[in-house]
Amino acid sequence: MSDSTSANEVPNEASPAIGEQPDTAAAASTPTPDSASARLRRSREQRVIAGVAGGIAERFDVNENLVRIVFAVLTLFWGLGVAIYLVMWVVVPLADADATPRRRVTPVSTSHRLTFALLASLVVVVGLMIAVARHVGVLAPGLAAAWVVFLLALAIIAVKTPARRLTIRRVAGVVLLAVVSLLIVVVGSVMGFLESTGVTLAGGNGDFVWQPTSLAQVARGYHVEFGAGTVDLSAVDFPVTGSTVSASVGVGVLQIVVPANAVVSLTTNVGIGIVTYQTDTPMFVRGVATEHYTSLPVGVNAAQSRHDPHLVVDARVGIGRISMLRAVASAS
Repeated sequence: MSDSTSANEVPNEASPAIGEQPDTAAAASTPTPDSASARLRRSREQRVIAGVAGGIAERFDVNENLVRIVFAVLTLFWGLGVAIYLVMWVVVPLADADATPRRRVTPVSTSHRLTFALLASLVVVVGLMIAVARHVGVLAPGLAAAWVVFLLALAIIAVKTPARRLTIRRVAGVVLLAVVSLLIVVVGSVMGFLESTGVTLAGGNGDFVWQPTSLAQVARGYHVEFGAGTVDLSAVDFPVTGSTVSASVGVGVLQIVVPANAVVSLTTNVGIGIVTYQTDTPMFVRGVATEHYTSLPVGVNAAQSRHDPHLVVDARVGIGRISMLRAVASAS
């Protein structure tokens, strides 16, 4: 009896002692497969170079070839895909060796972040329209910069949240958001660049032709925002003391026709584009920022030009072309 009793009283080494609580700290600290898969890691199995595309595919439960196609398309835009890939190669850690990637049925997203982002993009687009219509050049690049910061914050939040199933609605929303974001960045960048060139963003959009026939009809300035503007001054008799005319086109072509007998002092400012002079000596200048040029009438030297009409022209184009032509002298 004593032997059997002592044998029965041998405690099980795998069971906790009486009065002891089981050690659940280690179990709680051990990451579960679901929590581990919710974090972005570079894939060990679905890898061609560094496993970045495969890791994104496993994180968001999409086909890895689709992710690779996205990287390939982004590479066409100034190598953006390669740059993003290299950054993620450095920043995103490699998946654990014992991790078992698996396709799992992810829940449908109940977040309203995408809807909020689309509504916010609509507000920004309206702000850009107001900036263009009211000629507030500083507002457009400011809105574009704020939108880029907003998208970065949204991307960080999306990466840190658990994966959600890609539905047709989500894909359509993301594509629409990407298109609108590209529009916002392009418009903001263009407006900011035009603001830096000092071009007057006014005068409307389209093709404009001004042909004054007397000095009284000559305006101080001729401006076009987007389009083409032609200032034909060939019929105006300018005084010897001189007269000043300014003209600008934000994006487009500006053409100025000067009288045959006028001494022209031309100042051009082109942000991106070309300037052509077709006067007494045809000239072609590409990529001019600011240039000063004096044109004398055909057959007139500097000494004789003191008694001829004088015209000072200030021509500015943000993106496009400036062309100056001299009218042909009449046979009389």
